[in-house]
Amino acid sequence: MTSACTIRIIRKAGYSDFVRRYQIFANGIEVGSIARNSVLEFKVPSGATTIYAKIDWGLSAPLTVTATPEKRIEIEVSNNWGALLGLWAVTFGRKSYLILRPNDVA
Repeated sequence: MTSACTIRIIRKAGYSDFVRRYQIFANGIEVGSIARNSVLEFKVPSGATTIYAKIDWGLSAPLTVTATPEKRIEIEVSNNWGALLGLWAVTFGRKSYLILRPNDVA
């Protein structure tokens, strides 16, 4: 059996999209959704894993991480534009509406 890697997605308590959940995908498969001020954890097999987030029409750019056995990868998901730039986001920023940022984990 291949060892698995834990990926932990964190969403802080921001104002933008505060009542909506973000869908999280790993290698094209939905692994769950995350509300504001919460955490989503899931396991993936070792190797390259591509993660992206989605909310309705808005997406994040894909983030590829290398999963290794018994490693924990932590990623923060957030709205890239904020409430004031919402019009820009829905017209020109659809593919960068959300952003994934890897966090260093000790």
